[in-house]
Amino acid sequence: MIHSFKKGIKFFQEGNYKTAVLYFDEALELDPDNSKIWDNRGVALFRVGLQDEALESFEVALDLEPGNSQAWSNLGVLYAAQRRFEEAINCFDHSLELEKDNDEVWNNRGTALFSLRKYSEALESFNHAIRLNHDYAQAWAGRGSAQNFLGDYEGAIKSLEKFIKLSSANFSPQVEEAWALIFELKLKLEDEKRR
Repeated sequence: MIHSFKKGIKFFQEGNYKTAVLYFDEALELDPDNSKIWDNRGVALFRVGLQDEALESFEVALDLEPGNSQAWSNLGVLYAAQRRFEEAINCFDHSLELEKDNDEVWNNRGTALFSLRKYSEALESFNHAIRLNHDYAQAWAGRGSAQNFLGDYEGAIKSLEKFIKLSSANFSPQVEEAWALIFELKLKLEDEKRR
């Protein structure tokens, strides 16, 4: 079981999710009650676009181990991808009850709340993620977006500038969007000063 699971993790880390699923399935034949394997299988299935199968894997993982915070988080990510934001938030809340200092889950919760236009609550979640990890670029971007919708343009500019500073090359489209939004916000601030 351990050999198959480790091979599944190896292929997963290499981005070869289909092969990872095969090894996770092999590991589950030997240890069908292992919540961690079911959870990892669900993530791999999600990555290849098999959302229904991923959902089933996460549900089995949580039936076996309701205290699996990572499985709750992963199920929340799946629900968010399906635009089922209330269910996603519920999953993130379960995850945070079990592991309250997970910056990624706080950020994902903020993103789901933002998608529901609950900007104040989203801002609280992004702030919590940033308190846990001051260098979390995505949380700074979410914070800036929430501040923009709440009318805190100066705060939004500062948050987006921090996002840009922390961003890697992986975020280049988002960085361009952040620069455009900063420019737009600065124009709004100038217009407000003229009034």
